[in-house]
Amino acid sequence: MRLSTFVMGALAVGSHAVIQAQTPKLPNIIFLMDDQHRWDALGIVDRQVKTPNLDRLARQGVLFNQAVCQAPMSVASRNSLMLGLYPNQIGTLRNEPGLPDEKLPSRPLVEVIRDAGYETAGFGKAHWGITVGTRGFETRYEAECRENGAIMMADVDPEKYKRYNEEIADFGPGEENNLGYIGCTSQLQENEHRDGWLTEKCLEYLESRDDERPLFLYLSFYKPHAGHNVPEKFERMYSLEKTRYAEQPDWDRDDSPHAEQVNRRDMYIDFWKNATDTQWKQMTLRYRANCTWLDDMFGRVLDELKKKGLLDNALIIYLSDHGEMLGERYYRFNKYCLYESSVRVPIIFSGSALPDDMKRTVDSRPVELVDIYTTLMHFVGEQVPNELPGIDLLSDETRPANFCALHERPTEAAFMWRTPEYKLILCMKRKADASAYTESDIIDGEFYDLQQDPQEWNNKYHDKSYETTIARMKQELLAHLKTLKRMPPKYVQYQ
Repeated sequence: MRLSTFVMGALAVGSHAVIQAQTPKLPNIIFLMDDQHRWDALGIVDRQVKTPNLDRLARQGVLFNQAVCQAPMSVASRNSLMLGLYPNQIGTLRNEPGLPDEKLPSRPLVEVIRDAGYETAGFGKAHWGITVGTRGFETRYEAECRENGAIMMADVDPEKYKRYNEEIADFGPGEENNLGYIGCTSQLQENEHRDGWLTEKCLEYLESRDDERPLFLYLSFYKPHAGHNVPEKFERMYSLEKTRYAEQPDWDRDDSPHAEQVNRRDMYIDFWKNATDTQWKQMTLRYRANCTWLDDMFGRVLDELKKKGLLDNALIIYLSDHGEMLGERYYRFNKYCLYESSVRVPIIFSGSALPDDMKRTVDSRPVELVDIYTTLMHFVGEQVPNELPGIDLLSDETRPANFCALHERPTEAAFMWRTPEYKLILCMKRKADASAYTESDIIDGEFYDLQQDPQEWNNKYHDKSYETTIARMKQELLAHLKTLKRMPPKYVQYQ
């Protein structure tokens, strides 16, 4: 198993005192995150995108190139990530109110890390879907998703917050109407943006930090999620003329059995069918320019951490909560579907505390966001409850396929079972308990040969030549659903 020496010693004896005897200080954990960042919107994957700082982390560490989220929307995905359970086990299935503290089925990740001896500082989006406490953060700054006890941009810098909202006033709910996607060259100062303000506060904190404990630093941005209002410096790094955008299938109607008409589809289809070449390029360019801007801010924070000596012994994690379709597959925008650009996410592990045999590698295991919780529990020497479904990404553990779920229709649910070669999606009669699904609940399905058809334009669910593979993957998916019984409050027990 790929476990660093201090963790192997801790697991062998099961004692924090032994950890401290073997190692004066646990490694710092630097947790970098953003929102709606496509798996391929990294320079190391696509040369059209400029992300030099994240590329450097990937080249020095490990890029997990087959990673997926557990639900393609923020609230469900982030609750799953921070609680270490699948959305069906938590009961938060979509962008809906999450659970209050007393009804959580497990302890939030930050509480677990804090109680392992870390100072915990959080800057940016958690998006629990409900106003809660800071859930383990001792220092907490937020821009919009209110948490009791957090320092909020709207409270301490109301004029900056107001100017930001004035600039995006025409971008619609979530900043993702068609104008939000086309975006604009921002006229704001960087710290008038939510992410710029969070970066400023994070740097101020690091400059004045005086704490002997190991640091858990959480920096989570709101973009590259639309709206695409980008500082001019970063927009000018791209050429409109050279920008390539989504190619469309030769269809006359949407062919997405599990996700037709989900989340304002009519608005996007009608507009983008008639959009100009310039509008398509502006939308795509500004999304990438947002990625570059975030990368630059990550880089500034990493530079400050290095200057303070906090990277001398550190694990650095970068990830996003879900992807973005950017007009692919018949004018589909945002993320409410189980297609590749929506469900796949970038995950990078790097830093001096990463096991040597993982450095400068690409890992093609079927990895999931739910694995982050389990991995970090192992990493800080905590006993991992058997109930947690994740695997330890710093070990050799693996699983047969990726799982993701979509619950956007009131009477249906859709579940994905994916390998690098094939993807199965089952549309099923919706049930409250995922462990109760049987084959008789299947309404329809989709099946894609990802090697032959990476754009997922050709549904082979009823193709006899794939019959054996579909039957096997169907049984594997149904067996996986049997394990996803809803967990009651405080069900997962910790040492």
